Amino acid sequence: MDPQKSGDNSPGPPKAAIVTTGSEIMLGQMADTNSAWLSAWLSARGVSVVRHVSVGDDLAALTAAIADSHRDHEVTLVTGGLGPTEDDLTRLAVSRALGLSLGYRPELAKPIIDFMLARGFACSDNNLRQAWLPGGSVLVENPWGTAPAFAILGKARLMLFVPGVPQEMKNIVNAFLPPKLEETFPTRLGYHRTTILRASSLGESLVDDLLSDLIRGSANPVMGLLAGPFETRILITSKARDAAEADALEAPLVAETIKRLGKYYVGQGDQTMVTVSCGWLRERSLRLGIVDSLTRGSAGEPFAKNLPPENVAGFLATAEKGIGDGVAFLLGAPDADLVAVIQKGPPPSRDDPAGPEMSVKARLLAKGPDGPREVASAQRLVGRSEAIGILRAGALLSLTLWDYLRVQGQTPKGGA
Repeated sequence: MDPQKSGDNSPGPPKAAIVTTGSEIMLGQMADTNSAWLSAWLSARGVSVVRHVSVGDDLAALTAAIADSHRDHEVTLVTGGLGPTEDDLTRLAVSRALGLSLGYRPELAKPIIDFMLARGFACSDNNLRQAWLPGGSVLVENPWGTAPAFAILGKARLMLFVPGVPQEMKNIVNAFLPPKLEETFPTRLGYHRTTILRASSLGESLVDDLLSDLIRGSANPVMGLLAGPFETRILITSKARDAAEADALEAPLVAETIKRLGKYYVGQGDQTMVTVSCGWLRERSLRLGIVDSLTRGSAGEPFAKNLPPENVAGFLATAEKGIGDGVAFLLGAPDADLVAVIQKGPPPSRDDPAGPEMSVKARLLAKGPDGPREVASAQRLVGRSEAIGILRAGALLSLTLWDYLRVQGQTPKGGA
């Protein structure tokens, strides 16, 4: 197959495929975050991503995926399989898929040899596999790692092969790809942007009812919905010449959506129930404590990342039998304003919001002006798998704290 073959010159954005390789992805040992990042990166620059393919360490399957992507798409990005081991198959797969012979590149061999010797290792033949590249390919600099990246460029065709290490991949794409896209598709790129609005509590169907006429009537921007645990994301995607034009296109739809969501509106972009709650805790000088017997601390991790030390009373992971001691400790701590409890068990009745299990409540145990004012907590839902239960427990904790802080508008500790 000729890598210089002309692609489709029809108007519209160039179409792209993303291929990720590695048996660790196929076995579920590693999430494919590269495809998500690359899709967002390409979409923002006017490239239409129409295909994702993940392939294990299988030469025939990878060869077929690369050949299909080159044939059917103007842009192909392949991540992974560029290292020195037997299961790094991308170079050979490219050679077979496109009919290109592999050639030894001495300029690649020297830095590999120097790198190994500097660390006291002999340079084996395996290491030097990385010095072989498909004929006609363009070497792409990778100062962030040892695996050489490369590209195959043709008329209306662009293929880029990068390491699977996420930070290396991102750095190479950011450095190499923007000017090459402009050169290859000078009249077909645009500015695409997706703005995310978040609604709490409401399910996807209820949000759809609230916004149905806006969704049906959207063309540019286009509106869509994405459901998650205890929240629905509203995606507003616009095509424009630049950010200013996108702002103008989106502004009326964003404003109307926020108005209709009312009290259920959480925020925009990176604003989540966690980040908004943490902002309120900082503004009000409140200290949060979490006692967790269910998720081994993972539910509280987003709060730990977003709160400064002065807003943390303590995050305790404990066995179920020790949760009472953990709660008593934080409830008795003079500097804890809010205590969140995460544990198993059914929700308490409405007539007993405290409940012996201390689960799923937005209000609990006013302790006086010098003690914790409220306890918010979350539970695993009965019948759920452990992984889903942990995810939902963390999301319910976020919702409960966000809703309490929004409704109550607490004053700083020691206030009325």
